[in-house]
Amino acid sequence: MTIPGAQAEAMLAHALEGYPFEVCGVFLGTGAAVHRAVRVPNRESAQPRVRYQIAPEDLLRLQGEARAEGLEIIGYYHTHPDHPARPSETDRRVAAEGLSDGVFHVVIGVEQGVRTTPTAWLFRDEGRAFHAEPFELA
Repeated sequence: MTIPGAQAEAMLAHALEGYPFEVCGVFLGTGAAVHRAVRVPNRESAQPRVRYQIAPEDLLRLQGEARAEGLEIIGYYHTHPDHPARPSETDRRVAAEGLSDGVFHVVIGVEQGVRTTPTAWLFRDEGRAFHAEPFELA
């Protein structure tokens, strides 16, 4: 997975700006190449410090934008404020309940609102698990 420099910078800035709440976004691209990292409002109202939710209407809007540009939704990012930069059990359960096979997920640990640690993962229905994915912030 490759995330171009400007898109990576925007994603990491979003992570810091949203602290101490979880923030989220969607990757538009082709194959394993991100063309755009799009901020999406976290619609989680009960526990936004430890959960995120992307609304169906936001996904539908982004699908339309992606198609118009010859792209597709290839993945998602979200933060874990003051928690490890790896998928949680909740992340795994939500991915297993959805259409996530082969979808990239970047989890960004945000430490005290000043440092970010991004990690990349690929979800596979077989095994219902995340697997570490090499990625490059180009």
